[in-house]
Amino acid sequence: MKHSLLLLIIYLGAPSLSGASEASPPNIVMIMADDMGWNALGCYGSNLVKTPRIDQLAADGMRFTDAYALSQCLPTRAAIFSGQYGARTGLTSVETRSPDYAPMISPGRPEALNPAFYTLFEMLRDAGYKTGMSGKLHLGGPLTTGSALRNRGEDYLHSYGVQWAGTAAPNRNDKYVSAITDDMIQFIEENHEGPFVAYAAHLSPHTPFDVPPSSVQRAVDRGFLRSSNSRGVFSERVAADYIAMIEYLDSSVGRIMDKLDQLEITENTLVLFLSDNGGLTRVWRNDPLRGGKGQLYEGGVRVPFIVRWPSQVKAGSVCTAPIHVVDLFPTFMELAGGKIQEKQILDGVSIMPLLKQSVPNPRNAIFSHHPEYVVAYAKTPCSMIRKGNYKLIHYFGDYLEPTGPAPRSGSLSGKFILGSRTELYNLKQDPSEARNLINDMPEKANELMTDLKTWWSQTGARMPKPNPNMDRSKWIWNKADEKG
Repeated sequence: MKHSLLLLIIYLGAPSLSGASEASPPNIVMIMADDMGWNALGCYGSNLVKTPRIDQLAADGMRFTDAYALSQCLPTRAAIFSGQYGARTGLTSVETRSPDYAPMISPGRPEALNPAFYTLFEMLRDAGYKTGMSGKLHLGGPLTTGSALRNRGEDYLHSYGVQWAGTAAPNRNDKYVSAITDDMIQFIEENHEGPFVAYAAHLSPHTPFDVPPSSVQRAVDRGFLRSSNSRGVFSERVAADYIAMIEYLDSSVGRIMDKLDQLEITENTLVLFLSDNGGLTRVWRNDPLRGGKGQLYEGGVRVPFIVRWPSQVKAGSVCTAPIHVVDLFPTFMELAGGKIQEKQILDGVSIMPLLKQSVPNPRNAIFSHHPEYVVAYAKTPCSMIRKGNYKLIHYFGDYLEPTGPAPRSGSLSGKFILGSRTELYNLKQDPSEARNLINDMPEKANELMTDLKTWWSQTGARMPKPNPNMDRSKWIWNKADEKG
């Protein structure tokens, strides 16, 4: 697992916000979970976990039902920093290469987000915000989980607009949740006169399991079983360790909310809670959504997304319009009164009209492009488009159809199908993506496929190619190699 961790504080500032007080543009607190499934919170229908603090956040703000990320950690974080789809940046997966014997040759990806990008943090810095970040950077490059905690890596961080990186507090057997939260509370206290942006980028509930025993015991007392190992088990019941990680993270969100109340800055602070991708199917079931992390089915790319901003967002509101994490850059730019550099392309749109319930969603479609293999997640090279209620997934050269858990490995096993494949779903009628409409609605499929091809051309998407050295005898799908 190659995670880029960093505990850092960035100092930035912002001019006035249209529609808000001239003297007080809003503070922004962004809290990101790692691998949290769309249905892993009480406010999204879970009856397994107890998440009272995040549920209250939703009750006090707006809950999005159809928010999208990319299907893995690094691509989502790169999209947030750049404001661009992975098809445009080239950062479409954690993996950098595909199996030599696979039917398709993946195009590869850049080592890291290109420092030439004018990032979200650079925009906010230039707009005048003070910004603090603590946790997982994961944009590729040299910083790994261990070294990031010991080495502040100023030159590397400065290239993304990060001005100062602090050293991490020791891990307290809780996946750094308490250390990240402590950092954010300290930063908010020191900069509460604002405006500030505080980004808590957690590593939880991503495996391996790491949570205080007392938290696990509370889940055990409710009837959940401990995992047989820190990587999780594929069982009929979700492990107590995983339940505990989510609930421990929930309590940390509450600590930040309490600090905002204590400092009397809640009213003009926008709080965003989201996840970087869907839940890992080895330890969580994303029902009723199909699939999970690493896949382009809804369970892999639809994520919890909650916004609270008491002075602007109606409490208890629900938004069903599809949005994407690339929308954060233009949204924060509107909040901050910021600007982008000349000729810079942003793939997202501001969600401010949705937050204020003033106009329908201005977005036409949502896209995702993943030309790599991630065998442990049952993903072969593919792309998707969602337009209205319809979603099309195109597999370029082969497909792995899950059939169940593989013996002892904890990954999935499945049926190998050679050849390109296109699937079409009506998400309003079939959120589980159980009925492929490709033969029933050829005109709709052609429309979406044409839009997808146009998007490939517009973004310069890297495309997979047939592999002349494919070796079918080596294509055995029963090993997991989770990297992030």
